[in-house]
Amino acid sequence: MQTINIVALGAYRHVAAMMEKPFEHTPHRMAAIVDLNSSPESFTYSPHNLGVVPYSLHPPPQVFIVGAAISESMAEESIAVWEDSIEIRGTQDTLLINLQAEPPADGN
Repeated sequence: MQTINIVALGAYRHVAAMMEKPFEHTPHRMAAIVDLNSSPESFTYSPHNLGVVPYSLHPPPQVFIVGAAISESMAEESIAVWEDSIEIRGTQDTLLINLQAEPPADGN
């Protein structure tokens, strides 16, 4: 079974790393975490740094998780970077998990 790479964006690396737990015993694995506070400044979140990640991983990541502590504007920006990389690489069967977003009013 092929590994399905996950990329997460979170305020703190150790919190984002906990997002791997629901994927235990599946082919999914946390391949990269981009954070705001735990890494050296040159490696923390920026659209450029996030944009490098999908091109650096093999196989390309198919899952992107935006953490709950990420601002709405940063979430929108990072999702745009993610969607651009999907389009450029032609990655199929992707999943976006946006924990920052409010759930829909109807619960669906």
